Amino acid sequence: MHEIKFKILQGMRKDIWQKEALKTCAAFFCLLISAFLNFFLLTVIHDIAPREPLPDLVFMLIPQQRWAWVVGDIFSTLNAVLGFTCVLLHKKRLIVFRRVLLLGGIMYGLRAVVLGVTFLPSSFQNRDEICLPQVNRTAMFVTYVVTLGLTSGQNKILCGDLMFSGHTVVLTIMYFTLLQYTPRRLVYLRYIAAPLTYMGIAALVISGGHYTMDVLIAYWLTSHIFYAYHQVFEMPRLERMKAPLSHLWWFWLCYWFESDVPDGALRNEWDWPLPGPICIHHFIQRISDKLQ
Repeated sequence: MHEIKFKILQGMRKDIWQKEALKTCAAFFCLLISAFLNFFLLTVIHDIAPREPLPDLVFMLIPQQRWAWVVGDIFSTLNAVLGFTCVLLHKKRLIVFRRVLLLGGIMYGLRAVVLGVTFLPSSFQNRDEICLPQVNRTAMFVTYVVTLGLTSGQNKILCGDLMFSGHTVVLTIMYFTLLQYTPRRLVYLRYIAAPLTYMGIAALVISGGHYTMDVLIAYWLTSHIFYAYHQVFEMPRLERMKAPLSHLWWFWLCYWFESDVPDGALRNEWDWPLPGPICIHHFIQRISDKLQ
């Protein structure tokens, strides 16, 4: 009898895992489509955006520093590494990872819409030295896909994907992920992530790669959507459809992804993602228990 119950329970767990894995793959493809659309739009906008930069308060006060763009790329990468390490160690890693992918897909989808309707001039004051002339768009599209939009290693780049800042979206989502999904006592990690985030955002503006409004709007939108998402999907399942936030356009897009997630906030426990070695499992478990 116990053996039958065990097999049934094991089968149910397998079905749940398969559903979660399928949803995570679907979320990844949502992000992929949004990202590809952004890269494609950049290759088009580059050739039709106006040339003269708009006035910006920060540019009036601080001369543009090209080295700061590299700093922005580095801080974005470091924040992403910290964020995905947190996701990887989380006991409910598939759920957390899927949420990060979905939020990224939503934000980059919004960004694609904004990029496609209004073309802002490049914010670089020395545009001709930094921005490429008209080029083979197909080749540059492939380049941006391969490099995931990181351009600090290139002498000249495509310009025009300004409103709103994709780097700021990455920095902010990763920062909020750390705030939301790290164990309660892991405060010092947040003290590392916060300076990385805000200094990275500042570097993007100081470099001249973005107008100040680009990063402010990106931060504002990302923070609102991130916490609105968590607020509505941490509610009891029966109350979600009655909540005011259910009227937001992305609610039904995400409803299926969250249909099997337990009510309430996820407990932030760590767990080693691999089958072995056992000693690391015990080590991570002890750390997780101490950090609760």
